[in-house]
Amino acid sequence: MHQTSTTFREHIEILATESPYALILEWGRRLELAVRTFLGVVGVSGMSWRNCGKALRNEPLVGDEVSFQINRLRIRRNVVAHEQPKGIAPDEAIQFAREAEKIVWFLGRARDIREGVNRTCALSSEQSCPTASQK
Repeated sequence: MHQTSTTFREHIEILATESPYALILEWGRRLELAVRTFLGVVGVSGMSWRNCGKALRNEPLVGDEVSFQINRLRIRRNVVAHEQPKGIAPDEAIQFAREAEKIVWFLGRARDIREGVNRTCALSSEQSCPTASQK
């Protein structure tokens, strides 16, 4: 009987074992959506990926290092999606998913900063968060 995963770690380990290509494609897509969402917040949309990369490098909250990591992961995802299968080790797929997850979270937090959103209350109990009338 199939056991469902309850944590990110379990999820990626199961998927990496059963279908490492699917894991890379899934997290490649999540990363792409996070990039597009973040760029929409900074007023950049409908651009080619080359121009998206430039916009990310020029964004103070992202910069060169994260932009380089995004590009590297995007290239790897494209190889998996478009080239002849050569076999992917589960560990490689897991590493890809972990790196992509970190960047997705990073971009989400950067988006929150750009939008001026304080997510601290969302993580704490509702009673300790100020209501709109208290702000």
